[in-house]
Amino acid sequence: MILWLLAGAGRAAAYPVKIIYEGDVPEEIRDNIDSRLPDEPDAESPLHARRQARRAENIVEGIFNAFGYYDPTIETAVVGDGEQARPELTVDPGAQFSVRRLEIRYDGEPPREADLEEARAAISLQPGMPAVAAEVIDQERQIGAALRELGYPYAQTTQRDVIGDRDAKTISVRYTVDAGSRVRFGRMIYPDDIRTQDRYLDRINPLEKGELYDPSDLALFNSRLAETRLFDSSLAKLTDEPVGMAEDGAEIRDVELLLNERKRNTLTLGAGFDTSEGFGVDAELLRRNLTRRGDLLVANARIAQREFGLNLVWRRPNELGFGKGLSIYAGASDEDTDAFNQQTGTLGVGVEVIEGPIFQYSYGAEARYIRQSGESDRRDFQVIALNGSARIDRADSLLDPRKGWRAEGQLKPTYSFSPDGPDVPYVRAVAQGRLYLPLSAEGRFVAAGRLRLGTLVGTTVRNVPGDDRFYSGGGGSVRGYAFQAIGPFDANNVPLGGRSLAEASIEGRARITDRIGAVAFLDAGNVSDAEYPAFDNLRVGLGAGVRYMTPAGPLRLDVAIPLNPSDRDEAFQIYISIGQAF
Repeated sequence: MILWLLAGAGRAAAYPVKIIYEGDVPEEIRDNIDSRLPDEPDAESPLHARRQARRAENIVEGIFNAFGYYDPTIETAVVGDGEQARPELTVDPGAQFSVRRLEIRYDGEPPREADLEEARAAISLQPGMPAVAAEVIDQERQIGAALRELGYPYAQTTQRDVIGDRDAKTISVRYTVDAGSRVRFGRMIYPDDIRTQDRYLDRINPLEKGELYDPSDLALFNSRLAETRLFDSSLAKLTDEPVGMAEDGAEIRDVELLLNERKRNTLTLGAGFDTSEGFGVDAELLRRNLTRRGDLLVANARIAQREFGLNLVWRRPNELGFGKGLSIYAGASDEDTDAFNQQTGTLGVGVEVIEGPIFQYSYGAEARYIRQSGESDRRDFQVIALNGSARIDRADSLLDPRKGWRAEGQLKPTYSFSPDGPDVPYVRAVAQGRLYLPLSAEGRFVAAGRLRLGTLVGTTVRNVPGDDRFYSGGGGSVRGYAFQAIGPFDANNVPLGGRSLAEASIEGRARITDRIGAVAFLDAGNVSDAEYPAFDNLRVGLGAGVRYMTPAGPLRLDVAIPLNPSDRDEAFQIYISIGQAF
């Protein structure tokens, strides 16, 4: 059966070569040919058409070869005269070749007998399978990777010989491999010109002296060095020359660290504004390697219309083993909100466990002293709390995600001592999920959603410090409403906060140019005095915004209106900050 296809269907005028297929040609090959043929104008003469046909012939033959058809028959012709001449190809792919035999030949000292068998077993292409060119070539990578995992770091394929049998439609392949030396790890060689202590680097080092070389272990060490963020550049590698021989005949090579430390101090500044909370400025000073053990001292100051605060955090990454860090923190703040005026002093300790880029969790304890006024009186609280949190992050970006999701939760059992009221235990729990769905292949259109739920059980709102209660409204929750404007109020129109929280947001994001983006959003939320989240009496906000992409993340400007406002709400709210809303 003769089938024909005009190459470049849908763009026939751009490429005039007609291809006639004889026999059964897989659709994948046809599509590949169609996409690979270049765009050319119509031929101006028979000679021009013949040149086009020859160019197309070379491309078509190469594609059939790549799919294992090593003996296709391709006839070229020119149909028509003068300016009407057009190139034409008639193609018979013939039979697809199969693999007859695969052989590994070692140049120099071969690996041990047991390693020979494992290297041979690593070949995925077996006799009788189609002889696809990419698969034949990929066996070189598989052989080298298998040998490196067996302790031969310098293994490589030096030659590939292919013998084809046209009559049998088969090929036989022989790979010539230089296995190189089998290697065991020696000692670690640290640079003399860095501040970081050797014993800290030992803590994150997965390599064991005397162990057989394993590329995954060396890659893991390099990954851990990068994750410390102490170095502008870092590399752990085998030394160029062996330092001895092991009892089993393997070479011993030391591991050399090439490290270039980052500057010790980093200062960052940030700012935000919205019509309900006003203007705020944040400054953060980070001091690296304070005690030469990979630690970080972070000082953060906030000056805003409603808040002044200073926090100090001393982080000791990998203090309890790799990925298990210790943090000690202290802070003081003065908040003046519609709900309360509160001065707080905090001291705490925590353990941060990073299982990988996707999952991390933490736990710890803290003590707070709180002086609060705002409900027609003043109260003091002394609070002791345990806390635990977990986070799963499968989004593709920290500040501007376009696909993936995040989930996080926090549980905080607390005991409050108050000279002005009863001593009470209570538990505060919060869970949040965020989802990002790309609506186009380039990620220029994204649908984003957020759901946040909270509950406070064990006592009444009156016996809980203001910053442990739930509030809603503002740029980080339900836009269109003032800060803390959603939820119960007292007779003096002061927000009381609640024991439960329910918030949800949906947002459509569009990237207009590489720098400019636009969003439309709908937020909803409710704060209730009930213990568990309630979804009745939701306050809903609607709005739109623009984004300007910067190296630090998108600069955000949102304008929102409340759809079911109370007498306390303004007609609209404006929010400016760095980063997406969620």
